[in-house]
Amino acid sequence: MATWLTYNSTEGATPRQAAVVILYEEAGGSVLFVKRNRRLAFMGGHYAFPGGRVSESDTGRCVKNVSDPGLARYLTAAVREVFEETGILLAKGFCRCYGQDDPVRRGVVEAPEKFEPFLESEGYHIDMDDFVPAGRWITPSFSPMRFDTRYFLYRCPAPLSASPMGEAEEITEVDWLTPQQALERRGMGTMTLSTPPVFVLQRLATFSLSEALDRLQRTPGFSDTLIDYIEPAPGIHIVPVKAHTLPPATHTNCVIVGETELAIIDPGVQDEEEQKRFVLHLDDMCEGVGGRPAAILLTHSHPDHAAFAAGLSGRYDVPVYAHAASLERFPAGRPLREGDTLEFPGLHPWRLRCAHTPGHHPGHLCLFEERTRTLICGDVIANPGTIVINPDDGGDMNAYLDSLERLARIDALLTVPGHGAPLMGADGVAMFRKTLEHRLMRENKIRDALGKGAKTVEELLPLAYDDTPVELYPLAACQLRAHLIRLQGG
Repeated sequence: MATWLTYNSTEGATPRQAAVVILYEEAGGSVLFVKRNRRLAFMGGHYAFPGGRVSESDTGRCVKNVSDPGLARYLTAAVREVFEETGILLAKGFCRCYGQDDPVRRGVVEAPEKFEPFLESEGYHIDMDDFVPAGRWITPSFSPMRFDTRYFLYRCPAPLSASPMGEAEEITEVDWLTPQQALERRGMGTMTLSTPPVFVLQRLATFSLSEALDRLQRTPGFSDTLIDYIEPAPGIHIVPVKAHTLPPATHTNCVIVGETELAIIDPGVQDEEEQKRFVLHLDDMCEGVGGRPAAILLTHSHPDHAAFAAGLSGRYDVPVYAHAASLERFPAGRPLREGDTLEFPGLHPWRLRCAHTPGHHPGHLCLFEERTRTLICGDVIANPGTIVINPDDGGDMNAYLDSLERLARIDALLTVPGHGAPLMGADGVAMFRKTLEHRLMRENKIRDALGKGAKTVEELLPLAYDDTPVELYPLAACQLRAHLIRLQGG
């Protein structure tokens, strides 16, 4: 099964081909946005650049000056989608807006296969020389709907007249905005954008057009310097980094919070080459948004969460913050306690409030970002997977169950576990409840096994963990002992 753990891989659901056009007007530096109908199941209410799926009818035969037939199909789809969504026809030597009710535009909306015959009948063609490739993005593999999307940039001297499809249609609004305006609106919560457009806007806002285009062609998943990430809320940047962790996890979610001053939470990158890639990615991110690392924060000190903390602290000359019980490896670290709050400035400040949540580790902290209502919960839950409570490493089942109960009461819009896919809204609460119920279910099975006369760990395991593969019994034994200590009043 494809999950977040195979993030941005080509495994799992096959991505659908799609194409997008960034219409960039050179006089004022604005770009054209379309707003998707709020009623749409996929990204309803989001703002985006015009574009959409590649249709079987997009043959590419009307594209000139292109040697790659596949690229011609992508470009045809991009131009067709711009035409459908905004009425703008980006044909060579001809650029005009067709209104909402224009029969030609309406005909293409209803039947995309009519687009290329229309171009041919009018003697129009699409010229690849008018477009600049501006990156490629593949939807993360955990998503139920995936796209392999090519981005193209089209320069025009001034804003082109555009019209939306209509209130009952896919696109309800169109607007020309500068990248700075769009990012400000996103920061204020009045404009919702997905990760790829934000990546584009940050670079258009920061660099000259030529340098921005160079950087846009090095998009995550198709670059030697950038690694995969998502930004599900403004200033919340999730990077799944390769780590030596317990299966089924292969990655740890490093969370970067902020805009100009960045808090790096749980940099568990352990391999030297992956550390180099992470630094390059972080530097590119900082350069793209005009930011800088300001602090390293740890939910706890296990290596798959903290391995690169000292290295980043030294490189950027920033402090490491963690609970006192996690600072043994960081003698110069700064302790955090229950209720402490750290603030990181930006357009709007990001505030991280600490909650001491022991159980997996004596010094385990969760961090709640107050403005976006994002709960960064480390190893309290995993999605998917089970959190190991190891008494030999300070694990405490009583404390762990109390932490689950407490976190289930937090009203979070986004919950980010240490491993696995982030959870939206009520799904986070549900996962805390599900994990708690699972642990109590396991405890009842242990009680039943004890009642049947089993006494030793070896005797209890096959009875209490009869649904667990034998190869996982060493981990199950840790859990079992933690439950036994709790049952014995420990």
